[in-house]
Amino acid sequence: MMQAESRFLQQWNSYVAITAESGVQTRKVTHGLVSWGMSIQNLLYATVVAVGAPLVINGDITTGAMVAASMLSSRMVAPMTALCGVLARWQQVKVAKASLDNLMALPVEGGLDEPRIHRAVLHGNYEFRNAEFRYGKDNGPAPLRIKQLSIKAGEKIAVLGRIGAGKSTLLQAMMGNVELTSGELRLDDLSLPQIDLADIRRNATLLTQEARLFHGTLRENVTLGRPMASDDELVKVLELCGALEFVNKLPMGLEHLVMEGGLGLSGGQRQSLLLARALIRDPNIILLDEPTSFFDERTEKAFVEQLARWAGERTLIIATHKAAVLNIVDRILVIQDGQLALDKPKATVFEQEKARAQVVNI
Repeated sequence: MMQAESRFLQQWNSYVAITAESGVQTRKVTHGLVSWGMSIQNLLYATVVAVGAPLVINGDITTGAMVAASMLSSRMVAPMTALCGVLARWQQVKVAKASLDNLMALPVEGGLDEPRIHRAVLHGNYEFRNAEFRYGKDNGPAPLRIKQLSIKAGEKIAVLGRIGAGKSTLLQAMMGNVELTSGELRLDDLSLPQIDLADIRRNATLLTQEARLFHGTLRENVTLGRPMASDDELVKVLELCGALEFVNKLPMGLEHLVMEGGLGLSGGQRQSLLLARALIRDPNIILLDEPTSFFDERTEKAFVEQLARWAGERTLIIATHKAAVLNIVDRILVIQDGQLALDKPKATVFEQEKARAQVVNI
């Protein structure tokens, strides 16, 4: 979702280096065992010669008998020497096979048997038709069922609903992260499941409630999906997300070390950095799940105002419970029990709520 391949490629290279070092240590042990076996073999040969030579001199045994005894002793120990090497190699093969089996058992994303359509630019025209979505092989009721929903590129939409209603699932479905089990979901007139996932992730960003900061510097965390971002771009996105003020107060600034999960940062600081990570990629489609849940009122107001200006013609879908966020949307969706219960312009919804309140007060 974040095009974070470069960071995890770096981590992978680190793991490979560690594995290579382990391999070197294993080979040292293997060679040590083999050398130990050969040393025993040579020591036994020397012992036979040392004991047999005086016997030959005294005439107790013949020279041929001593040579035969030395050869037999060497041949007797040779299998033990070979066994040391075989055992070490067998352990290597066993570990390698287990790792390979685990790797091959993993599901393949966009395998060769799943032809994908490439689309360099996606704008955010979504169309749901009798669509049902499920996570994995869950046999229970579908967590999301949308009969009809159209979203035009450039729209600003708020998704409302109770906890567990299906708001997050809707955003995940729009990223292609939830399996479409029936019906149709189209993005820019293409079937979304047939679009190359790399193209979707390049054009769209999803900030979930489970997003986390990684161990590394602030710069590494924010530029996770865009490692070549300039300092000016970093400053702009940090200012947009309300993070620049506290980053400037840190002694190391952008090089400040962040602990795993953002330990040591407040909830609002973590959330602002996660927003910066999502928006620095400059996506055409922005999907945000409760993006201001940890913000104070002042920070939230400033962020919402700047987001409205920055979003421009981009498609913006926000799942939220915050009234301040509703100020920048034009349309409201309400999800209830996994279904679309309301889809109306914001002005219409507010007028109906105002009229209902007036009736209640009569």
